[in-house]
Amino acid sequence: MQIILSDNWHLSSLTDPSLPQGNLTLPNAICSALPSSVSQQQIEQQEWYLSHDCYLEEDLLKCPAIDLVVEGIERFAEVRVNGIAVFDCDGAQQVYQREIRSLLNSGKNRIELLLIEPDADYLGDEDLAITANNKQEHSKSAISHAPRLQGISNVRLEKVETEQVWHYGGGCELIVNVFYSTVSPGLVSASVKFDGMTYQLPLDVRDNHVKAIFQVEAPIYSDLENQNPKDLYDLVVELDGQICSQVIALSDSLCVSHSNTI
Repeated sequence: MQIILSDNWHLSSLTDPSLPQGNLTLPNAICSALPSSVSQQQIEQQEWYLSHDCYLEEDLLKCPAIDLVVEGIERFAEVRVNGIAVFDCDGAQQVYQREIRSLLNSGKNRIELLLIEPDADYLGDEDLAITANNKQEHSKSAISHAPRLQGISNVRLEKVETEQVWHYGGGCELIVNVFYSTVSPGLVSASVKFDGMTYQLPLDVRDNHVKAIFQVEAPIYSDLENQNPKDLYDLVVELDGQICSQVIALSDSLCVSHSNTI
């Protein structure tokens, strides 16, 4: 079970209370919730507070694990659940995920995003370099994905790893490795879809990994320097209500690529 936290995010400035407040629907840029009189430069100079109240029913809370998944935040952010800080988004990862089942209540819950300047005393030199680089690359204050709550009944999808094996006689194999961790024992299978084929892979809850191998007899070769979207393949992994989608370029110059899940 998944709940997308997209609507009714209340936005206000932490550093200048005189600035207008607004309601934001994610994904979106902060400027979409503010009047045009607030310039982009003003937006980037401010620290911002976003809060979202969600009401949870017992169907979700029955799950033995519930993860909060946050991605697509283009500046440093502190994430809180019901007033408790759970993690920071510092640009070091594409996807941030944390198990928060113990912090949730039946009924009203508040998720908060604090878009703030990182504390230099808190971050190490490497973290500061990552944050500075991320800020330079993404000067626009925006959130490109809505946060979501992911209920997990049995197995958490940890990551998906792909490897290409090319044959001298033509064709290639795409090896898809699905890594998981068991939350609660049960009969679970992973669905792996690629190039019009689907494998249903039963999972051994005592293990943490399952593999699918796709034979591609006549692969569409992708030019990595000038990629054509028509040359790309879709890979979709579904596991216990969680979905990991990625686009695959087939090329003998590629080795192993990784994707954080969800």
